[in-house]
Amino acid sequence: MLSAYSTIPTAVVNGTDADGDKWTLTLYGPGTMNVVDQQGDAFTKATASTPDLINTITVAGTVTHSSRLVGTVQKGDSGDGKVFFQNLNVQNNGAFSQIDANNVQRRGTLAQNGIGLVDMPDFWLGRTSTAKSTTSSSIHSGYFLAGGITAPEGINVLRFGGVDVNYTPAGAASSLVASGQKNEFVVNLGLPIETGTSIILDRVTTNAASSTSGSTTTVNQQSVTFLVTGRINLFQANQIDGNTASGLAPTQFDPTVASANAAAGGTYLVSQGGDVTGQIGYVRVGGNATNFTTFALASSIFASSAGDTLDPKITNFLIGGETNNVMLISAGGTRDVSFGRGMDNVVINSQFIQHLHANRGAVNSKVTVSRELNDLKLGGDLVNSFIQSGYTQSLSAAANSFSSLSGGSGAFNGEAPPAIDSRTFNDFAGASLPSAHGGGGINAQIAGSVVNSVVSVSVDPDPSGINDPGEFQSVSTIRFPFGAPQNIVLPRGTISAKIEGEVDNSGLQGTIVSPDIPSNTAFFAKHVSVVKGAVFPPKVDTAPFNRKLQYGQAQKALKGLYNLKK
Repeated sequence: MLSAYSTIPTAVVNGTDADGDKWTLTLYGPGTMNVVDQQGDAFTKATASTPDLINTITVAGTVTHSSRLVGTVQKGDSGDGKVFFQNLNVQNNGAFSQIDANNVQRRGTLAQNGIGLVDMPDFWLGRTSTAKSTTSSSIHSGYFLAGGITAPEGINVLRFGGVDVNYTPAGAASSLVASGQKNEFVVNLGLPIETGTSIILDRVTTNAASSTSGSTTTVNQQSVTFLVTGRINLFQANQIDGNTASGLAPTQFDPTVASANAAAGGTYLVSQGGDVTGQIGYVRVGGNATNFTTFALASSIFASSAGDTLDPKITNFLIGGETNNVMLISAGGTRDVSFGRGMDNVVINSQFIQHLHANRGAVNSKVTVSRELNDLKLGGDLVNSFIQSGYTQSLSAAANSFSSLSGGSGAFNGEAPPAIDSRTFNDFAGASLPSAHGGGGINAQIAGSVVNSVVSVSVDPDPSGINDPGEFQSVSTIRFPFGAPQNIVLPRGTISAKIEGEVDNSGLQGTIVSPDIPSNTAFFAKHVSVVKGAVFPPKVDTAPFNRKLQYGQAQKALKGLYNLKK
């Protein structure tokens, strides 16, 4: 792959940022390039030294296997070393494919209208226009498009500085946060002809603010969506920031918010299906992650129905720093989920999880898997959390359900996925989901105590919603707690756990846990084995990382390009 990239420059554009940073954009290989400022005027040799801001970078006529765009920045005396741009468009207009795909020609080739590499680590996506956006986003209903990166036929490797919704150019009437409207940046990458997609950046920063009109208060999210068709080989960021102030956090992390008041926000990473199903290889956030939602879908986000049958998996998911509102939904299951510090305010809904490790404990987190949670290992206490295995879920719908009338539901549209303490009735299933089935199992090691938490396998605490014989109540009205005689305890559920500390569920007795059972009961299944003893905490990578990322065959284009020690 590296030897295929062209070393011949075909277009070069130079300019000077508003604060004096010098920048150069060079296109190698087939194609052409145009860069314009806020007024739509092209950057030329005559204006290269005049301070100005980039509005749009347009690249056209590229060939995936050989074209690449490289951006460099020379920090000025008064500059910050960052160059902001509002749009990058890689157009798919290089060539047409042959009309009859079944007509095999010896010298015939497929059209490659994407680009192999975009490498511009000091270029940052931000709104450089001084006026409010009046362009509606096609991704989230009710949002305006602040800017973005578009490549209909894909980018194999995209490396740039990141996205900052707080950036405000000189002369702007207001910042995005104070604009009084919902805005989002969209990085929308189509399916490349080969290899898949890798995205590497430093930081993503989102925000939110509220505005009041009369007696109505509206939360305006300023969000970022990475939408990739097909496989994401690697998504790597040093940090993901967001606003978790009361009432301003994205509503997909709050199950008490009604769908009518949903306000999707934060940073979304979505692998969607197209000609192939969505799939994610490695998500790696080296530092802290806040308001970060990740999932893979079998079909497009605009599909009216999306089943789980095409098996979109997430292979590796790592947060090296602190977590605050992190969500992972995987319809096809997840192999390795790791947290370098703690699993705090984390929501995971998955078909199965092979390994779930956290160097510290878990606080205010919910993990629901349909099949087995094979290896749960916590380096500290499990506090105010729910860990469930053996529960039927509608995972694709929990991630996203598109509706041309309402704009859709699910986490992508700001609705929290259901958990054992916030179940929702599903007409198709004829039951409240998640509902127990007999295919679960949990193997756990906890190097601490279990406090006000429930670990359950294939146990339905409220199977029918019956209050009095013959009288049916909604789940939100009546709930049989865990440990009550009305529980459905399926015969194959198994928990095998080793705990170093104590169990204290006194804070849940009378609500989630029956008051008739001892307060040191937190594990519920047909077969429960809990032993006390020393537990060695896991050794999950934390920043700074002490070992390099191992690249698979699909990531060969990354080798040797970057120093990935961050």
